[in-house]
Amino acid sequence: MEKSSEEELGLKLQRKIPKNVQIQENVSQEPKYDALQYALFLCYGNLTPDFESLIQSLSSKSPADGGAHIRVVLMNLDAGIFLEDRNRTFAVLNEYWAIDMRDISMLSSQLVYHSQTVNNAGETYLEICYNISEYLSYDEDNILSLESSLTLNVSKPGDMRLSHEYEPLYFRYNPVTGQTTYVLPNATLENRSLLNSIGQYLSKSAPEMHPFTMHTVILSQTLAARSKEIDDLYRRLLWIEHQIYQGSIFQDTNSERFTRYIQLSHKLSRNLITLEHRTQRDGSHIDRLLRDLDCLWKLENVYHSNKSKDSYIDSSIHERIRDCFLCLKESALDRERQIINLQRKTQIFVTLLYHLITGHDSAINLRIASETANVSHEAKKDSTSMKIIAGVTMFYLPATFVCSLFGTNFVALDTNGPSDPNFVVSKFWWVYLAFAIPLTGLTFCCFWFWRRWRGGHLLPVEGEKYTV
Repeated sequence: MEKSSEEELGLKLQRKIPKNVQIQENVSQEPKYDALQYALFLCYGNLTPDFESLIQSLSSKSPADGGAHIRVVLMNLDAGIFLEDRNRTFAVLNEYWAIDMRDISMLSSQLVYHSQTVNNAGETYLEICYNISEYLSYDEDNILSLESSLTLNVSKPGDMRLSHEYEPLYFRYNPVTGQTTYVLPNATLENRSLLNSIGQYLSKSAPEMHPFTMHTVILSQTLAARSKEIDDLYRRLLWIEHQIYQGSIFQDTNSERFTRYIQLSHKLSRNLITLEHRTQRDGSHIDRLLRDLDCLWKLENVYHSNKSKDSYIDSSIHERIRDCFLCLKESALDRERQIINLQRKTQIFVTLLYHLITGHDSAINLRIASETANVSHEAKKDSTSMKIIAGVTMFYLPATFVCSLFGTNFVALDTNGPSDPNFVVSKFWWVYLAFAIPLTGLTFCCFWFWRRWRGGHLLPVEGEKYTV
């Protein structure tokens, strides 16, 4: 059972690890990098085979003795952080390379750039630590609706969960041995593939490498990723602009589609703000690396002038690296200008869509007003008809009452006598009044009680309607 479980773990590792990343499992089959060598640690529950021996072998020889000019340690924590393996890895780096990864983890927990000159065992190092990128994510399933009450407290909202993931980079240069060390504790797949392809290229012909070469390579990769994001956002803005130029948005009467357009525009605006922040941070990294490039050159000259030795860094390559950083800085500034331009376009589109929605709502209100006017006109016709009917009724009502009164048995016309005909009133005429007056009073009383009962039931309903 134990053997089968180990085989399953090996198959999982083969599926999860990219094909273009060389794993240090079989040292004899790997290419020997003269200028660049790797130690790879994948956190899948155990250390990569031979990781400790590779760290030890990379620290055993200096470049003058045939060792690597640049040492690169790549770590991948995609499958989760395992405390025992992480602590063991930190202990290995501290034991053989005198690198305290706990300090690096503390510095890389925030978006900071830190550089310093360290003296250790009589040797002077230049150390640099910064975050290549930051990834912000949130739990959508844990976000309640807008109608829910937010939980506001000192720490954070209770209905939103944010998570930050950083990609820190640690750099160290030793002017005594001319050896450079790069440690990426949470290297992305893109950077792992890029550095691996560079290592395969350098294994064929290893040129002289400047200590800051990998900084330029990684920052170029980062700015290229920013360019892809800008192109994607620009493509979406062009689609909205194309809809506006075609006039399909102006002809659209579906308010839900207008809402989707506005949501898309606001999402683009939010992504542009985040992208602007990242691009500005890349430019800040380049500026500080240019400053540390001068510090590196001064440190190199001071040490080798005192020791009367030739410098490990060629001046022409050093100036070429400076030119690369200046080009990267111009590239970052150009991307920042593109982002500002896209932000202005997005704001114009949002304003235009708001105006279109306002015009659409005004047209709907005009149509409702026109239909209301038609309804009121028809109601006015009905009211006029009722007034005419009421007028005719009032005109004939007195005559109808008189006819009804004389049609009763209380009043009669006597034509049987010898004299002229005359009216005869019954001696029971008071019976009519005895029934008519009480019935009229009873009718008015019933109407009054009904109005009072109806008013008492309507008042609580009106009060609940206007209660906030």
